[in-house]
Amino acid sequence: MTDTPDTVPAPSAAAGDTPTWHLAASDAERVVAEFEHALICLCEAFGRYNQQGLAGVPGGLSLSGQDNMVLHIVETLGRPKSLSDISRFMNRDDLANIQYSVRKLLKAGLIEKASDRSARGTTYRSTAAGRAAVADFVARRRELVLGPAEEMAQLREQLRAATKVMSHFIGLYDQAARAMSTRR
Repeated sequence: MTDTPDTVPAPSAAAGDTPTWHLAASDAERVVAEFEHALICLCEAFGRYNQQGLAGVPGGLSLSGQDNMVLHIVETLGRPKSLSDISRFMNRDDLANIQYSVRKLLKAGLIEKASDRSARGTTYRSTAAGRAAVADFVARRRELVLGPAEEMAQLREQLRAATKVMSHFIGLYDQAARAMSTRR
């Protein structure tokens, strides 16, 4: 079953009672909780989609959605990326997990070391096989996501608005995470 923001399941309540949700004591809180639930579902669906992005890569390696995202970041703008470039782009601070993805992509022959001599340390670039995997993903994305999405009226404006809202919440959640980490 897939839920959309309009069909987020509410906790059950007795007939005539207003349902309660531990995250929502008011209508404003309920709207945010429903957004967060939709965000969870979106993240999981996006993760499954990204995992399938490298499913056809030969070599018998088990590549993840994160590995696919790292490959695309390395390919972005056609210039080598350092681990810190990748982590900043992903808004991540768990370098060990990003390093693990980089090692898997190196072993799969999808990326290679570009240099060890920059002030930022080792940088990585896509190999011909990596660029081919990216091109295949982009073609399938156009067919399976962008093509059907183009048929939705006013999609571009809705995506621009959603991106602004999500960017705002990224700031709120980052700030809240910092505050929560100092209150323990």
